[in-house]
Amino acid sequence: MFGSDTQWTVVRGSDLEEGDSVGLPVWSRHVGDAILESNITRRVDFALFMVAAVENDELVHEVPAIVGCQTPSALAHAASE
Repeated sequence: MFGSDTQWTVVRGSDLEEGDSVGLPVWSRHVGDAILESNITRRVDFALFMVAAVENDELVHEVPAIVGCQTPSALAHAASE
């Protein structure tokens, strides 16, 4: 797959939880990044990310790791920017 000319994206998910959507998850290229520390994503938001990834050329041939956008680690990262 990694050597393929086909457009692909593999999403490394976090633990999933049920509940209403809180928005599109945030992502990082590196699993150990601080933004991903919370390691939780709403199941419905994981699905939203999968759909968005199909339309995001930045994610072609990437293996992003995701976390919910309202998790403590994602909010701390946003506050530090």
